[in-house]
Amino acid sequence: MKKILFLVTILLFSCQENSKEVEPVQTGIMWFNDNPNHRDIVIEGIRHFQHIEFEKAHVYFEKAVKLDSTLFAPHVMLASLSRPNSPQQEYHYNEAKELVKDKNENSKRFVSLLDTPNKNGNRTIFGRGDKSKVWDLMILDAPTGPFIQFYHAWSRNDLDNRIKTLENLREARVSEGEADNGHITNFLGYSYVQAEQLDKAKSAFEDYIAKNPERYNSYDSLGEFYLNQKDYENAKEYYQKALNTYPGANSARQKLMSINEMNSK
Repeated sequence: MKKILFLVTILLFSCQENSKEVEPVQTGIMWFNDNPNHRDIVIEGIRHFQHIEFEKAHVYFEKAVKLDSTLFAPHVMLASLSRPNSPQQEYHYNEAKELVKDKNENSKRFVSLLDTPNKNGNRTIFGRGDKSKVWDLMILDAPTGPFIQFYHAWSRNDLDNRIKTLENLREARVSEGEADNGHITNFLGYSYVQAEQLDKAKSAFEDYIAKNPERYNSYDSLGEFYLNQKDYENAKEYYQKALNTYPGANSARQKLMSINEMNSK
């Protein structure tokens, strides 16, 4: 049974089919080659990326590129994870542009998200405005792709619409029996903060920890919530938990240092 569920999960993540029927036209993002090890590495990279565990995501996508440098999608993710205006960012962006030329439309749209750097010079799949329009086109062609569903929801320009879309997506995933939906809950928490619905935000971050205690970003998110409320003692506690879970959690380390410096003055 576990093997069957694992295969179903792989198919969902691949976003290669638009329905449960056998579909010869591939409409989703073409993430993978035929190597199951490569597929597993890319999926793990996606999961860490969605949970804002960028340090770990970078390692997995680097490994994916080393195993097969001809696939555009890991290059997209590495460009999005690279330092703004860096040679590494431009290298991965240019590789993705070249490698996607013979792929389907959604794959080309995915790469096109990197075309215009943000005001900090960062080429990233995150963003709204024109990028929202790209996700709109992507979800039309691949409405059941989990990756596309998630970032389409997050790219909604209107905050109330974003919250509603994320809430609906989380409810749908839970009803389908998906266990690992914490990334949706995490992004909902930040949306609630932006909407000044602080009780909902705190509850979302606590639920994120309860369902994902092994993820360092779950503790980082609640730490950031407390930091924004100027509750420095609780912020320190959860940033420390993030570092205990993964010592390479850069955001938690930097925030903890800032709090300690503030308290020492």
